[in-house]
Amino acid sequence: MRLDTGTPITRFFSSLVTILAIVAFGFVAWKAFDIWRSDPAVEGIQEILQPQK
Repeated sequence: MRLDTGTPITRFFSSLVTILAIVAFGFVAWKAFDIWRSDPAVEGIQEILQPQK
């Protein structure tokens, strides 16, 4: 079985799509973490656990 490497333009767009997918995943993960951190329930749990330290 032979793998076709494709044209330089095809490889460029493939790399571009891969990079954009990684950036999009990172952005969504960052926003999800930010929303989770600002959740009032999480803040309440942190306040409860804070005096125990």
